[in-house]
Amino acid sequence: MTASIAPLPRLTPRQAHAHKGDFGHALLVGGGPGMSGAICLATLAALRCGAGRTTVAARSHTRQIVQTTTPCAMTMPLDEVSQGYLAESSAKKLLGKYSPGTVLGIGPGLGREANQDRMVLELFKSWPGTAVIDADALNAISESTFGWSSTVTPPGHRILTPHPGEWARLINVKADKPEEQHIAAVELAKHTQMIIVLKGHRTLVTDGQLQYRNNTGNPSLAVGGSGDVLTGMIVALVCQGLTPYDASVLAVYLHGLAGDIAHQQLGTPSTLGTDLIDCLPAAFRQYRAEHC
Repeated sequence: MTASIAPLPRLTPRQAHAHKGDFGHALLVGGGPGMSGAICLATLAALRCGAGRTTVAARSHTRQIVQTTTPCAMTMPLDEVSQGYLAESSAKKLLGKYSPGTVLGIGPGLGREANQDRMVLELFKSWPGTAVIDADALNAISESTFGWSSTVTPPGHRILTPHPGEWARLINVKADKPEEQHIAAVELAKHTQMIIVLKGHRTLVTDGQLQYRNNTGNPSLAVGGSGDVLTGMIVALVCQGLTPYDASVLAVYLHGLAGDIAHQQLGTPSTLGTDLIDCLPAAFRQYRAEHC
């Protein structure tokens, strides 16, 4: 399998008269019991990567944490069931929030519960625009009765961001067979017209036709929260007008580059997910200097 050698996607410089409405709306769902930090990381990453507006839709306790730690984001209440998980009825509420330019990111720190899993599946099938599906949202889909051969075609683009273990659950190819997993990613993307971001060493991005193997990053990225940061980045870049494929490629590249910069400053194993976010401005500067 050969990687794409095309130039990196170009993020258009902002015009002097630009306003926040020009750069989309990131709608992020996650932060279940004990995992509020994951959605905070995704939110900070979306803000750092330029989403015009960012809203966290979550349970009440998570919203309080987001409002304290991430004051640049808005929050949206969702219906809850027992132990703080989200009710199936929350899907309808989220669908009502859609407008052109709104990009959904669902999964960071979400957790698993039957009502919530049904909410995830409904959003996967019905969200009208682009949706980035990560973490426990992927696990919910993998354990549902939904089949990839289903006649149900989502009305908008879907970007799946599994790590090898999540991908193994989705397509039944073991995580210790990376090349077979990559082949399966290309085939599924081709069959479903989704974007697959298969995370790991030399992360693969594919839409079934194009393939990109990333060459930035290092073992410092092997830390909790790293994937949550990537989810927020992809959402923010789609918000700003990049195609789902281009946004995924550029986010993966910048995510790895931020990891390289953090590694130079801090080394392994001292790099945290928050350090990746702190290094994003330097990553953007280097990207623009070398590729724009």
